[in-house]
Amino acid sequence: MAVRRAGPVAVLILTAVVVAAAWVSWFLGGFTFADAADDSYLLTNSVQALTFTAFGALVLAHRPGHRIGLLFVAYGACYTLSVACLGLITDAVGLPEGWARAVELFGITVWIPAPAVCLPLIVQLFPDGRTLSRRWRPLAVATLAVLPLTPTLTLPVVAGLAGDGPATGEPMLPVVAGEVSQRLIPVFAAADALVLLASLCALVLRVRRSRGVPRLQLMWLLWAVGLFAALNAQRIVTTDGPVLFLLTLPLIPAAATVAILRHGLYDIELIVNRSLVYGVLTLGVVLAYLGIVAGLSALARDRLSATPLIATAVVALAFAPARSAVQSAVDRVMYGQRRDPAAAAARVGLRLGTGLDGVLRAVCEALRLPYAAVSSDGRLVATYGRAPRLRHTVPLEVAGGPPADLLVGLRAGESRLSGADRRALGLLAAPVGLALQAVRLSEQLGESRTRIVAAREEERRRLRRDLHDGLGTVLTAVTLKADAAHNLRHTDPERSGRLLLDLRADLTAAIADIRRLVYDLRPPDLDELGLLGALRQRAQQSWRREHAGCVVTVDAPDDLPPLPAAVEVAAYRIATEAVTNALRHGGATACRVSLRADHALHVEVSDSGSGGAGAWPHGVGLRSMHERAGELGGTLTAGPTDRGGRVHARLPLEQT
Repeated sequence: MAVRRAGPVAVLILTAVVVAAAWVSWFLGGFTFADAADDSYLLTNSVQALTFTAFGALVLAHRPGHRIGLLFVAYGACYTLSVACLGLITDAVGLPEGWARAVELFGITVWIPAPAVCLPLIVQLFPDGRTLSRRWRPLAVATLAVLPLTPTLTLPVVAGLAGDGPATGEPMLPVVAGEVSQRLIPVFAAADALVLLASLCALVLRVRRSRGVPRLQLMWLLWAVGLFAALNAQRIVTTDGPVLFLLTLPLIPAAATVAILRHGLYDIELIVNRSLVYGVLTLGVVLAYLGIVAGLSALARDRLSATPLIATAVVALAFAPARSAVQSAVDRVMYGQRRDPAAAAARVGLRLGTGLDGVLRAVCEALRLPYAAVSSDGRLVATYGRAPRLRHTVPLEVAGGPPADLLVGLRAGESRLSGADRRALGLLAAPVGLALQAVRLSEQLGESRTRIVAAREEERRRLRRDLHDGLGTVLTAVTLKADAAHNLRHTDPERSGRLLLDLRADLTAAIADIRRLVYDLRPPDLDELGLLGALRQRAQQSWRREHAGCVVTVDAPDDLPPLPAAVEVAAYRIATEAVTNALRHGGATACRVSLRADHALHVEVSDSGSGGAGAWPHGVGLRSMHERAGELGGTLTAGPTDRGGRVHARLPLEQT
């Protein structure tokens, strides 16, 4: 580890020594700090030399041989040599005139490859040191091809054609060479501009194609390049502008180093958010101040001396609401409606009719989230978007059924959701829960319809079997015996009489089968006696006869309301099935059937049997009771108690 870091550290120390020596020579030569910050570019070049070299050394110390780190060091080396040249041409060193001119010309030229070659290559190769694809490799070759053209920028100075530079003394080259070089300068500028523009296009295209960690890394560089371009737009367009704005250029290696080594520690979206807010505010403050001063000056014809003070006061009063408005606009673009949870909930509520998928999409759109899903019972019920590595879970409140959770993916660059996001999601959980409940009800409705269709077809098959195999066979035999009796009425009257007696027995059996089929469809006692009367008759006759010594009582109020036919049948079937199970399998000697009605009919059967040590197994009888209650939208509970067994059914009544 120490050997790996020795090289980068040595380069950084050497750079620092060279820069320090140049500044010492600068001050000893009679120059001031203001001179260094002005047109000499000593301050800006020193900052770039130190920062690019430092960040390049940091990258190489952790990623040996990384091309971005090498380009940072190369960039810093160009400016380090330029700073060294500025330190050598001062009076403190006292170089001969010829050497001084040569050193100054070298210093003017040596920094040019840094922005013309190194910077475009950094943009092209970031973050992994490789081009976007093989088709983009010619751009890197073209960028390197710009390097031989850099001396053309200083040849006019050497030939004595430029006003700035070492024009004292005889020109170092013929005037013809300078004129040729002046004509090549536009070619160099155009080539460099095209290379830089193509590099930026490659960066933007790489951002659009990337996902996950590479996208976060690229966002860091894109933010730094955009901020530098915004602050130095004048210099980029006109090659002139505030010199000190060049001090923002080290943001590029700083952001790139963070992206390569520490991209997961900081929230790039928060930085972009704040940059946009304060950038727009700064621009607005400057424009407002200049506009107010210009307007008041024009109105007062330069007689109002307090114009700057008035402008300052107006800007100060407008700053707070302007900041709030800009912050809200930027937040809305980057984070959606998280600061207005009610509006987000209303937006999601409008999508309830589109199903759970549409609701999840509305959640993502409302809060600018990349992913949303609903998980229930260990499975994903619905999803929207691509699942990121980091997710946040919000419990959902759903009436009935297993618990469920809303899973949302964190935005790029976030390690956790903010408090505003969590509050908004807490409010959005309600419509998502409603959508999930609607999905469950729809599934239950489909299952119920399937069961009803299956039960109907099963009932039809049973009826067909009973009619065809039972009643149909009996009636066929009746027909044959009637024909035989008719044929024998003269020749063998005695046998004909026996056939008629057999015929009567068969008809009696057929009538019993018909009654049984009718009873299975709807017990006739219900039509004759009503629910309460039918149960009491069954208790006094069938159950007492079939189970001697057992007592079954029926308890119901006298004002029991009229019941729908379906409720009557279900209540009768459930009660008779529960009593039969208790008498046959529960060892009960007494059963009590209770009926009461409010918004639903409550049927309760309690017995004195043991009830069993644990939950009752779901046999045919218990399953049929559950199905009969479920078909009407009711519920049924059955199981042992400390006093015996208990079955309770709740059957909803239609409300008028």
